[in-house]
Amino acid sequence: MKKRLFYSCIFIFFSLCFSCVTKPVPIPGDKKIAIDNIYLEYLNIADVYYSLEKYDKALEYYKLAMQDFKIYWAAYYKTAKVYAVQSNWDSALPMYRRLLRREKDNDSIKASIAYIYSMTGSLKKAERAYKELVFLQPDNQEYLENLIAVYFAREHYEEGRARLDVLIEKFPDSENIQKFKDVLKTIDDENSDEIPLDEEDGEKSVFDEELENPDEAEAEQVPASKKTESSTAD
Repeated sequence: MKKRLFYSCIFIFFSLCFSCVTKPVPIPGDKKIAIDNIYLEYLNIADVYYSLEKYDKALEYYKLAMQDFKIYWAAYYKTAKVYAVQSNWDSALPMYRRLLRREKDNDSIKASIAYIYSMTGSLKKAERAYKELVFLQPDNQEYLENLIAVYFAREHYEEGRARLDVLIEKFPDSENIQKFKDVLKTIDDENSDEIPLDEEDGEKSVFDEELENPDEAEAEQVPASKKTESSTAD
């Protein structure tokens, strides 16, 4: 009887040990890795929708991805870009302002703001913005072409003509040269209305003015890291 009880105990012991060995043991950090992968997947899904021009769905997943502090700014930038593509300037401009506050020397962000100025009819600010961008990047064809377009929109034809000469010299293969020439053919240079810039225009960067304009996007909180959250909870 005792021997049978002994063997029964041995059997139970080895059964328990075998169960411990075969049962998956949780690896520290596995859950965190899985969560991080989910947010990255949200970002990837959003990129796919963006490439398919399904912008509403892209926004939905970019906003989900923004819940992870590690990819927050990447998703934030792409969200602003979607708003711009949708011509939702009221949503795009505050976001680009906030991005500029983080990266004051980012010419790409400045160019996006300049483009929004143009599309919303803020042509004076657009002119100042593109003049600054051309100064910062004199070999950027797109900035120069946009500046010429803004000059023509403001009826600053002589300024536009002067910049067009630069475009022809530096970028003779530009497809927009003929378009600009066609515009000049339809105007009377003697009646061109060249509006001088304010004196203050040469004193302060238009982008510095943007940084002085707080808006609703500034109040948006970046999600805290898990490390910060745990330390706060303690």
